[in-house]
This record gives sequence, C-alpha cells and structure tokens, in this order.
Amino acid sequence: MPHVITITGPSRVGKSTTIRYLLACADRDFRPTLVSKYTTRSQRTDDKDDEVRCVKDIPPECDLVYDQYGARYGLELRTVFQCIANGQSPIVVLNDVRAVEDVRDSLGKLVRSLFIFRENPSSTDYQKELVKSRGKEDAKPRFEKAQTIFRTYIENIHLFDHVIINSWTFGELEAQVRQIVKGLKDPNWPLRKRG
Repeated sequence: MPHVITITGPSRVGKSTTIRYLLACADRDFRPTLVSKYTTRSQRTDDKDDEVRCVKDIPPECDLVYDQYGARYGLELRTVFQCIANGQSPIVVLNDVRAVEDVRDSLGKLVRSLFIFRENPSSTDYQKELVKSRGKEDAKPRFEKAQTIFRTYIENIHLFDHVIINSWTFGELEAQVRQIVKGLKDPNWPLRKRG
C-alpha cells in the first residue's frame, strides 16, 4: 500500500541522506519517489531539482502553498495523488508544521510524518558547520530557522509518526529508516500506535 512520507527537520540534519536511504529500500512492495516542491527563495548550491525548484512565482497548480522566512513554498497535491494512483510512495520535504498538518488532513492514514533530530541547534558546532557550508551571510537565518523548526517540533510532536535520531553512524540512520519502511509494509509492525 502506498504511503505519503513527509520529512521535517532543520538544516544539516540529514534529510537528503534519509531520503537516499528511503529510495534505496525500493522493492516490489515499496516504491518510493521524491516529489519536488517549488519555492521563491534563491537557489542554493546544494539544491537538487528533484527536491526543490526555485521559481519567481509559485505555479497556480500548487494547491498547498505556505510562507516561511520570507519565501513562498508550493506543492502540487495532484502530483502526490498521481504517485499514489501509480502505486508509488511519494516523499516530500515539508518544514512547515501547518503544511504537514494540511497533508495529513488531506490524505489521512496514508501519511507517515517523519521528524529528523540530530542535535539541539544551539550548539557551537552546529553554528560552525553552517558557516562553513553556507557562508556567514546565509548561516544566521538558517541557524534561526533550525531553532524555530526544533521548537515547533517539540510543540507539535503529535503530528509526527516517527522521530529519526541522526546522532550516531550512517549505518544506524539507515537501520532506523529500514525499520520505518518495514512498518509501512506490515501494519502489524507499528513503531508507534496511531490514534
């Protein structure tokens, strides 16, 4: 059975790595595919077209649109529905709690929301890593955004089905992803009982 997988987490937490592991779990019963969203923010050096498309204006086909930190983001739910109709499990990165909630309201039990936790974004190492990878100008707003996302997660934990702890090795992160995929395939294998 296809599922919509939403991924939420602050910058540099391992969202792309988690997506890579989800895609690597593909088999006859689990056919994941990444669905890109649109944004009006400036293109970043690490942007991937299959995850985000930078545009001047959000296309009118986007029926899930939200603002975050001065930029607009949009997602075509039609694309998500097409994936499901084709037996695929669409993966979407959503760092807005309202957007996660809207997707859950629209698609109900088909949605599995994941939050990725790496470390508290207030650590000095986190800030240094952001400056190194993003540059001093871009690091401060990204750091503030990471703090906000972390606080938002704590305040809205009920929206997430699973928390991935990315504080150890790649192997341990991959093992967590495999356990979540196992739970998607086998409804008798819940990692957390749904209400």
